[in-house]
Amino acid sequence: MSKLLNQYNELKKEDASCIYLFRVGIFYNILNEDAKIINEKLGLKITDLGPSIFKCGFPVSQLDKYIILLNQMKIKYKVIDNLPNSNINDYMKNVEIKKILNKISNLDMNNTTFQQSFNLLVDIQKKLKEMQ
Repeated sequence: MSKLLNQYNELKKEDASCIYLFRVGIFYNILNEDAKIINEKLGLKITDLGPSIFKCGFPVSQLDKYIILLNQMKIKYKVIDNLPNSNINDYMKNVEIKKILNKISNLDMNNTTFQQSFNLLVDIQKKLKEMQ
């Protein structure tokens, strides 16, 4: 996050009036003051990541939708995509992600307790963090 935050701060020095959309994996993240503006204007949920670090975002697949909204609201923005071209199929080829998705899709929701559901979410979160 610090690399992304540094890039955000540098870009804001160049043009503080612009909202920056950073591609991070399969999401676009919007940081700090930009996140607060987007939260207010578009209602995207804002997350507090620590002292004076905020973010909100949306899936890469929704970029076109949000570009239309930003344009309609006449909000100046720039898409920052420093990642190599990839798509959801690249993630679907990942064996660990397939295991996680299979575990979720095979879950019998009618016979799963809240504790089992919670434990499953904790396990999935742990595995996803290990993959990063």
